[in-house]
Amino acid sequence: MNIAVCVKQTADTESRPILSADQSHVTDEGLVWIINPHDESAIEVAIGLRDQHGGSVTLIALGPDRVESSLRQGLAMGADEAVHLQCDVMPDDPFIVVDVLADYIREHDFDLVLTGEVAIDGAGAQVPQRLGILLDWPCVTGVEELSIDSGELTIRHPVEQGDEIHTCKLPAVIGVNRRIGEPRYPSFKGIMKAKRKSIEKETVTLESPQLYVESLELPASRSEGKILVYQDGVATEVVTLLREKSKVI
Repeated sequence: MNIAVCVKQTADTESRPILSADQSHVTDEGLVWIINPHDESAIEVAIGLRDQHGGSVTLIALGPDRVESSLRQGLAMGADEAVHLQCDVMPDDPFIVVDVLADYIREHDFDLVLTGEVAIDGAGAQVPQRLGILLDWPCVTGVEELSIDSGELTIRHPVEQGDEIHTCKLPAVIGVNRRIGEPRYPSFKGIMKAKRKSIEKETVTLESPQLYVESLELPASRSEGKILVYQDGVATEVVTLLREKSKVI
């Protein structure tokens, strides 16, 4: 079974974002780049399926040169191959991202495509569904459990009233939730092996975006909280603060 995992490199949410002068994008300054956590879970699922059913796991990532570090992390986890679809700037438009990914997937013999259900930066949650449409493959997202038997997928994902169980034939596109499994930590042996692996690189030409960011702004700073020491009269002070400062009573 040949499995593709679409990987997005995102900024660690612990990083402090710095906006460009025109406020059109977040600069790279001071950011720590990681694999999108949902995609990391997709890598873990892919490795487990490969170990159970045989085949290979190929990571596919679109983006600038810095993306290579995340691909090597995925290789260190245990993926077999990695593909870097190179562009100068990661596009904001999911239409463009999915077009590029779908073009590559069509040209290769994959039985299953896994993605995270959402990225932690833009939180658009559009890649798996759009891939399914463009490839004309079955697609299920929010998946928390997955198994394969005789070329058929059995999938569980949560809904408001409980869980839904779906079955579908391969090939298919599956968007996984982080709760599907905890990603493994790369071993020292895996890290050293990943450093020596070659990464397939292909320069891509991006279409003009249909969707773009006009401007960004950082959230307003929160005022400092006030700690009240438990003592006589503290209840009166709390009521006064709630009435006069917070205006909630």
